[in-house]
Amino acid sequence: MKLIEETTANNVFARAVLEEKVDAIVARADVESLRTKLREEVKLANEVIAGFWPMRTFVHHNPLHSLEYLKFDEAVQRGKQFLNGKGYLPNYMYREYFKSGRIQPRHVDSALEAKVQNEHISIGTRQIGHKEVLHACLTNRISAFADEYPSVSNVNDPDYELIKSLSDRLASVLPVQDASEKLQAVASEDEAALARTVTLSQWCDQVLDTQIVDQITSDLIGRCEPFLDEGYTTWEMPGREKGFFRSWKATLSDEWATCGIDDVGRKVDQLPDDAEYVVIDCLQALAIPQQAWRDYITLHMSALPGWVGYIKWRAKQNNYVWQEAYPIDLFQYLAVSLWYERELVNKYCHQFLGIDGRYPEMISYMKNSSREYFLRRERIAGRLPAAYSAEVDRLSHRKGVTWDDLFNHYWDNANPKIVRASHNKLSKSLCLLASEMKIEPADLLNCSSTDLKKLIDWIKAFPESDHGPVWLRAFEAGYQEQLLGRIAEAKVKNEELAHSKTQVSERPHTQSVYCIDVRSEPFRRHLESLGPNQTYGFAGFFGVLIRHSFWEHEHKTEQYPVIVGPKTEVHEIPRSYLEKMLPMYEHRTSMIHAGHTLLHDLKHNAITTYVMVEAVGLFYTIQMFGKTILPRLYNKASHWLQKKLIPAISTTITVDKPSEAETEEMLKVKYENLIFKVLHDVTGLSRWQIPTHLVDALWQHILNSEAELTSSLIEIAGEAGISKDKLSETISRLQLQYGVEHKEISCQKESILHTGFSLDEQAQTVSTALRIMGLTSNFARLVLICGHGSESDNNPYESALDCGACGGNEGKPNARVFVMMANNPLVRERLAQNGIEIPADTYFVAGQINTTTDEVELFDLEDFPLSHSQDIARLIEYLEEAGRRTSQERCSRFADIENTLSYDEAKSHVIQRSADWSQVRPEWGLSSNTAFVIGRRALTDSLDLRGRVFLHSYDYRYDTESKFLEVLLTAPQVVAQWINMEHYFSTTDYDVYGSGSKIYHNVVGNFGVLAGPWSDLRLGLSWQTVMNGEMPFHEPMRLVSVVEAPRKEIEKLIAKHELLRHYYHNEWVNLVVMEPEEGVLYRYRPTGEWVRISNATSNQLH
Repeated sequence: MKLIEETTANNVFARAVLEEKVDAIVARADVESLRTKLREEVKLANEVIAGFWPMRTFVHHNPLHSLEYLKFDEAVQRGKQFLNGKGYLPNYMYREYFKSGRIQPRHVDSALEAKVQNEHISIGTRQIGHKEVLHACLTNRISAFADEYPSVSNVNDPDYELIKSLSDRLASVLPVQDASEKLQAVASEDEAALARTVTLSQWCDQVLDTQIVDQITSDLIGRCEPFLDEGYTTWEMPGREKGFFRSWKATLSDEWATCGIDDVGRKVDQLPDDAEYVVIDCLQALAIPQQAWRDYITLHMSALPGWVGYIKWRAKQNNYVWQEAYPIDLFQYLAVSLWYERELVNKYCHQFLGIDGRYPEMISYMKNSSREYFLRRERIAGRLPAAYSAEVDRLSHRKGVTWDDLFNHYWDNANPKIVRASHNKLSKSLCLLASEMKIEPADLLNCSSTDLKKLIDWIKAFPESDHGPVWLRAFEAGYQEQLLGRIAEAKVKNEELAHSKTQVSERPHTQSVYCIDVRSEPFRRHLESLGPNQTYGFAGFFGVLIRHSFWEHEHKTEQYPVIVGPKTEVHEIPRSYLEKMLPMYEHRTSMIHAGHTLLHDLKHNAITTYVMVEAVGLFYTIQMFGKTILPRLYNKASHWLQKKLIPAISTTITVDKPSEAETEEMLKVKYENLIFKVLHDVTGLSRWQIPTHLVDALWQHILNSEAELTSSLIEIAGEAGISKDKLSETISRLQLQYGVEHKEISCQKESILHTGFSLDEQAQTVSTALRIMGLTSNFARLVLICGHGSESDNNPYESALDCGACGGNEGKPNARVFVMMANNPLVRERLAQNGIEIPADTYFVAGQINTTTDEVELFDLEDFPLSHSQDIARLIEYLEEAGRRTSQERCSRFADIENTLSYDEAKSHVIQRSADWSQVRPEWGLSSNTAFVIGRRALTDSLDLRGRVFLHSYDYRYDTESKFLEVLLTAPQVVAQWINMEHYFSTTDYDVYGSGSKIYHNVVGNFGVLAGPWSDLRLGLSWQTVMNGEMPFHEPMRLVSVVEAPRKEIEKLIAKHELLRHYYHNEWVNLVVMEPEEGVLYRYRPTGEWVRISNATSNQLH
């Protein structure tokens, strides 16, 4: 019996152990399933958050780029829902454009068509159409919910009697909502919003008057700022190398009541280090339904879209040095944010409502305590009369029946007045509508209840929030009509454009290629007007995808659009004939760098800052007065002094890819010098006493990664008087102290082999660029490849003025590399074999235009033959004069310049702006961009496009398979669209999508700016970049792409690329095609249909 009992007990124990193991396996499976779901939800949830590149390489981008699979209007609504960002200008601005004639009535009518119903009402003897009512509401701000209308009738209002009579009439026409219906409607609406558009912490703020959201965001800003710092501050957050989440845990472990959470250190210590697990645990603790996880996570991330946007970008940069050192990702951020919310929501819900801070309990509270909930909610929203607000405050700490009594009193006494006020507002709207439409007041009062009700329904169905899309379409239609009309008119004047190839007349004086940037258009226009100068447009990286290493800087720049990657790496190196000057240059540079570092450390030290004022205050005084009073003179003097201290060193770029043998020889030379040095340090032998064949043998030993010293190596060392121990010490020091080992050498070899371009790659790069532009014959003696950059002082946004196609950097390296390729005789031989004959007397020259001063600098002129000296001199004269004229044109657009300046005055002024450290608007940059033209210059060469159009040269005749067109539509057009959308949204809402005013900006962490000392990371463009006083300088319109190519070819590309379908079908980009053979413009509709444009007019462009 005992044996049976023991056996039974063992079986029970074994079953229990087995069940426990099974439960653990199931639990692990559930957790992994939830992890998979969480990762997918986070990936989709962050669509509304734009990635944010560091400010030093500002990248223009569409803030809603990840939502381009949605219709434009839908994406704008998503942005409004989660970011509270406005996607259209305030309606009063559109009305100002309407009053000034920038928006025409016919365009408004056309834009309204989609909303118009074929319905009419009778008022008096008139038939009023739905379209008439919508037009009047749109253009006169007539709305059922306008806040500026009086809440009660004003006896001084000229329409007082009419409003009073209409309000009486409305009381009988409009249905009255009883208390139960109102409470049910409020509860249902808020239940649908909870966890979808409102977080639990926001709910508490709106109902209990807590400040949970502010508490959480303030703490997160304080954690993100020091963790993400990239060398700007002197104090470093401890434990950053562990990652954001674990570092946060470590800093909180010694704290007691962060964010009002008691015993926070103990609670945080109990959290696991797995951020994903903590996120899942918090979502489950808050009881957020799994189907709502995506929206809920989006809401948490959109509380600080700036910091989250930068974290999103950092998390994807696996090779970014700061991310490697201090890892962070969205899961770590969410773990902190959601944990704070779980603790605080639970705390306040228990304190004020006596319920758990969970989603189901909140839903139950809204339903079961609907009167209390309604009063609390209205009180915090500021919609209760003062007496009722005071009573709500008194009852807030009590439970029980008195809430019902207070609500009943409110509903019986206050609500009728609120209803009457609502009727008064609606009556005022009807009065304004009647006045605008010339309706007699008596007819309005006496119309049937059915017609009056329908009129009110029409007004309510077209609130001001729906006006933006209509205004935008009308706004765009006006500009596009003018632009396309002028292009069509120019087309007619060029009869040969569609029917024959361009007839070569005389050889041009110069040919020059500029970035497609809208700022190039005025310069190109003025340059062409000075003589037989041909200009072309090409994306500013010129087809050269490189990572560029400046020889005097440690950092490398990514010289390509962010939507693609580099093909290779190139290095800038001093020219060989300057070898004797390098030691002096490097010495002086290091001394100045050390001085800058010392000053930085002294300024940011808690003690030495006080001594600094006395010690070097005078020098800063000189700088302050110079930059403020005489900025141009000070800038000139400082540049002169810099050149005296550090003479400029002429450089070249390593364009050619080295062979494997050359690579090994380069490494050998590099390491042989090091081996000599270490042998000298270990043995004390001088360089001439160390035999070369010993160094060669040591190099081979390391290269072959041999573990033991070979007898031949020992013998060679012995001949030089070096013992085996000294030899071992030498190898050990090379490996441990200098990292000279097989793996490191192999990595360096691989890196060098990825440097530069092969001959085939060079020929392909040059050939592709020339064929895309149609520059394949009749070459001038000089062909300028001109990148662009900018110059300004005290401007964190300086890189936003540089080349977007070069990743927010200057285009100088790309221009230099392209020119070195194009001047290579071997490359020209390859080009000739492929049908591009470049004359022997044609030379390419690299340059860069400073878009702030309109000055062009030419590079590597020492490589040019004396035979072209006069050509260079003439080119410089052309460029200088074109720059002066461009400066005058640009100055006419600055609001602070009232009178027209002469060429010389304009040139002086723009240079002054570039040097003035108080200037918040050194130039307008890419503001006012509206269109992208892909085609031959003949389409636009006679037009003044006012610096609003991207111009990319393209000749469809040399692109029989449309491969080049495919590249242009999927790369440069994307860059143009990102620039356009960055400016668009920064204008429609410069506080959410833009970065607000520069006046309040402070640089943080060497990667971004804050508004004041403490805020979300500011994204987008500043107010000064897009606004001109009360009205925008940048007129926010979606990009219109005008392409000269056969429609059938474009249709194939749209069918092939989802990106293009998103752009054109979802109305992010307007597409217009110039059919070459017909010479006719066609508009591409979102439905995929082509519509011939026949009514374009050539009015003056604005």
